[in-house]
Amino acid sequence: MKFTETAPTLPRPSGPPPWLGKIAQDATLEGAVLKHPVHGKDNILTLLSHARTLYEFQDYTHYGDVGSGFFMESYGSSINGVPVECSIIVHMNEDGEADSLLIHHYPLDATLEFSRLMGEKFGGQFPDLYLNASQADALTAVSRK
Repeated sequence: MKFTETAPTLPRPSGPPPWLGKIAQDATLEGAVLKHPVHGKDNILTLLSHARTLYEFQDYTHYGDVGSGFFMESYGSSINGVPVECSIIVHMNEDGEADSLLIHHYPLDATLEFSRLMGEKFGGQFPDLYLNASQADALTAVSRK
């Protein structure tokens, strides 16, 4: 059973996630679609603002605090027609700021498509952060063998 099948679909949350307006200046973003971590609030917000537009919908199965100091989101969607599952874990520091974000996309073909699209948008601004089209295409071809 896939993680996003472990709970019923939730009503879509109203407004942005509560952690989004509380990202620490020195926060770090890590994820399967990234070649290396992203540092700093402004960089993270720039990337997230575009990333959100790539999802065709978001069917949430988990959304809320998990234990002390963590927030979690999990949802299914599609990107350019490619089904994707996404899990986000956010650590909140003692000041109530999101200081560490981990975003996991799967399966691999969705991860590659997401990285390729983000690379097309931000390749000049954030070089070598995302896959370029030829890298994504090559990995996609190899993964289908």
